[in-house]
Amino acid sequence: MISAMAAQDDAHPELAALTEEQRAWALHSEALWSRARALASARPDLDAGDLYHALRCLELTPGERLARGLSRGRLRAHSR
Repeated sequence: MISAMAAQDDAHPELAALTEEQRAWALHSEALWSRARALASARPDLDAGDLYHALRCLELTPGERLARGLSRGRLRAHSR
């Protein structure tokens, strides 16, 4: 009987050198990209990259999203 990891390595040989954690992240990322591309194909006015980013952000806690948004937008009292 073939293990699940061996089957994944056969389907994605480029993942064989990765740790289990890295492999899980890569497979999850590819699943999100597939979903983003599917959503974008139904709505040509939307960008798949933007949809991927939004899907990734949905995995963050509200506090993490706020902190990232504030640091990106430079919304700090003494940013200049």
